[in-house]
Amino acid sequence: MARNKRIRFLSELTKGYDRILDIGTDHGLVLLEAFKNDYIKSAIASDLREEPLKSAKKNLIDYPVEFVVSDGFEHVKSDFDLCIIAGMGAYLIKDILKLAPKDKTYILQANDNHDILRAYLANHGFEIVDEHIIYDKFYYIIMVVKKGHMTLLEEDLYLGPKLKHKADAKPFYENKIKQYKKIYPKADEIRKQTLLRLINIYEMK
Repeated sequence: MARNKRIRFLSELTKGYDRILDIGTDHGLVLLEAFKNDYIKSAIASDLREEPLKSAKKNLIDYPVEFVVSDGFEHVKSDFDLCIIAGMGAYLIKDILKLAPKDKTYILQANDNHDILRAYLANHGFEIVDEHIIYDKFYYIIMVVKKGHMTLLEEDLYLGPKLKHKADAKPFYENKIKQYKKIYPKADEIRKQTLLRLINIYEMK
């Protein structure tokens, strides 16, 4: 049922963990894929609204899953080993992480503003221990995060402190350069300065 590469990849990252919390579970497809492949033993599926959880309940009916209507961690009372927060904007992930227990591992997949999310993590006692990139119609950046300390340079905010060392990130960087160069001629002078700085950062790789 997992029809796309992103869901399969996220599920593979659950290997080695017993109990998974999936915040914003939607239809529960990441958990379903993880169960089908025996990556995990049990899970907590959480979503802000009851409607997506109804769909997740149907998909996960044969598996040991606790379903919780919750705004982030607010109503999650059970313990877990790993938390997935994926498929949403960086600002929303930042807000959710404000109540995140620090002694857990997190898989974060923001749809945008990865620089903003990385800056937040660096300033709030988190460390990016690994980063992955996959292409499935769009580029998806996935961060594995734990409690820790990291100091990020400006280039790290955009390139990723781990991602910049990976060859499979190069097409993503090249795509960003192409996007910025396309915008550049129509931008005002202040915006042009920002775009040039970003182009220079991505061209470093």
